[in-house]
Amino acid sequence: MFVNQVRSVVVPKECTRQSMTIIRYFFTFLTFIAANSFFHFLGIEGTAIMTTGRNILLFAILLLSLTFLVRRNRFRLNQKFGFRLVFIIYIFLFFSISLFGCCLRTYFLSHFGLYLLDVFSFFVVLSVGSGGGQPLPLPGPSNPSNSSSEDSFELQVLSEPWPVTHNVGYETSLRNRFLTLENENSPFLLSEERGENWAEVKTQLDNCPSQREYNRLLEFENRDLRIRELRHSCYSQFQLLFTDHPALAENADSNPQEALLDFFEEKRDELDREGGNVLVKDLRELRFLEQLSDDLQIYGINSVYINIIFGR
Repeated sequence: MFVNQVRSVVVPKECTRQSMTIIRYFFTFLTFIAANSFFHFLGIEGTAIMTTGRNILLFAILLLSLTFLVRRNRFRLNQKFGFRLVFIIYIFLFFSISLFGCCLRTYFLSHFGLYLLDVFSFFVVLSVGSGGGQPLPLPGPSNPSNSSSEDSFELQVLSEPWPVTHNVGYETSLRNRFLTLENENSPFLLSEERGENWAEVKTQLDNCPSQREYNRLLEFENRDLRIRELRHSCYSQFQLLFTDHPALAENADSNPQEALLDFFEEKRDELDREGGNVLVKDLRELRFLEQLSDDLQIYGINSVYINIIFGR
């Protein structure tokens, strides 16, 4: 009789413990699904805001602080407010951690996705070329007509292009950078229509015949956009100098804005004459624009480039 009483007490506790474990994992899974759905619901612009390096760092600090406080005071909260509040706080923490994971994943894909895709493509090609590590079957006797048809079918399959994997995070970053320049009415964009610049780039990316060509074009567009951003940054610094020193524009030999645009084009032609492929020429201009931007920030109106451009 005593044994039966013990069993009647122990079994419900074990059942309760198992039920709580199942509920815990079930709600954790639901929270993960909800966080992913919420992240996709943010859209392109919301995702771009959430996945900036600064916002991710702030999110991580806030999440670590909140986790530390909850872990330290969970027993006190349970005694004072009950299990329900503690359970809701834990669900919120799981949701925040899952959302942070989505942001971190998108951030790394947008910055290192090109390199990961190159490595992945290399291993896929290596695996296909080696037969996945398995020995190829020996050819057996077969009908010549069937053999030729099978060979032609296999060649047709191998000649078909592999589907291109798009780097969504990287494309989102490019799109928002284009929008930033459009909002600032940058004169260094090819089109003045809002959204037209990114639409043209997106069309080219969607029509890439291979993953290698897609990666190459994505890298080129990122580099080209960086040049436009640096040109616009230097242009904006010159505009501030004109505002702070009106005499600078008045004493210029020509229209200051036109002189700046001509200077950038002439400098690019000068750098191109030094030789090299497109990558080398772009990197050369990037270094020059960074040097120009630093010189304007340090010396301002006394920058040597003021004399070069406006002939003071």
